[in-house]
Amino acid sequence: MRLQSLDIFRGMTIFAMLLVNFQDSFPAVYPPLVHSYWDGCTPADTIFPCFLFIIGVTLHISMSARRARGATDGEIVLQVVRRGAIFVLLGLFLSAFPFYPEGRLTQLRIPGVLQRIGAAYVLAALLSLKTTARQQAGIIFAALIGYWLLLRVYPLDDPLQTLTARVDRYFLGAHIAPKGWDAMGILATVPAAMTVMLGGLGGRWLTSTAGLRTRVAGLLAAGAAAIALGLVWGQWFAWNRGVYSSSFALFTAGVAAVVLAACMWIVDVKQWRRWGAPFLIFGANPIAAYVGSTMMWRLLYHSSMTGDDGARTSALQLLYARLFAPWLSPLNASLAFALTVVALWLALLYPLHRRGIFLKV
Repeated sequence: MRLQSLDIFRGMTIFAMLLVNFQDSFPAVYPPLVHSYWDGCTPADTIFPCFLFIIGVTLHISMSARRARGATDGEIVLQVVRRGAIFVLLGLFLSAFPFYPEGRLTQLRIPGVLQRIGAAYVLAALLSLKTTARQQAGIIFAALIGYWLLLRVYPLDDPLQTLTARVDRYFLGAHIAPKGWDAMGILATVPAAMTVMLGGLGGRWLTSTAGLRTRVAGLLAAGAAAIALGLVWGQWFAWNRGVYSSSFALFTAGVAAVVLAACMWIVDVKQWRRWGAPFLIFGANPIAAYVGSTMMWRLLYHSSMTGDDGARTSALQLLYARLFAPWLSPLNASLAFALTVVALWLALLYPLHRRGIFLKV
């Protein structure tokens, strides 16, 4: 089964990732495009969980297709582990890139976006391999409740004192984010994997024999229910991207389900597809878009150049200061810079899309 709406939704998340990532270093950014420092949830915070949810949907579809072709469980496990390892290795490569200054290698940050994707993908796949939908729902429930109770052992109001931060510092030492805690750390991979499994349950429903409109309605209802439960749970276990709190996992999975249902209604039911063409290009080549743009950002950030005042500055800041800051307000200058980068990567990916060239893991 191939739903164009799923590819478009994936592309929307990549578009949003680039938009957010290329504004991190600027003096002013529109609040919805900034990650929450601690408690709370901005639109930017929902992007990564939405991507994990999509991975769960495609994971179920892929595993079902492989089984239909006669693949054994052992062969599926080997493929899953291989793909997960490639994600982790790509993430470590990006953490080290561009290999200067020396600290990028000697104090390599081990956690990261792709590392979490790889680990969460493998964990979710192994837990889903031989379990029923009911058993998977039980695993998700137990994991999210257990994670909540486990984190209550230490204070949750100080990022440096949480159990997740303590575990990361104990096992990874200086190889985490310089602030002393890491939003992509070890323990929080468990609830992230539950987001993937929730996506897998969504994929199971979307591949059922129910009519398309029924599947859309069911996904929408499930997403609304998850949002409501996440809202209620958030009163006791606040939404928190930094520890990937259980309420955050549930709420953002609900958001992903609702957005996917909306995309399915627009694209697959109503057949309104032209608007999604740019997102389809990003969605068909997400690895190329993310890895390539991240390498570009790191090169610009770490390349030192002489500014107009004679001082050394990064190429990123120099481009911002010369091309956007002189004629736009700080908020609009940072947004225009990021949109320019998104447009550039759309132009770079378009020829690959036309020729059917896709970078896959």
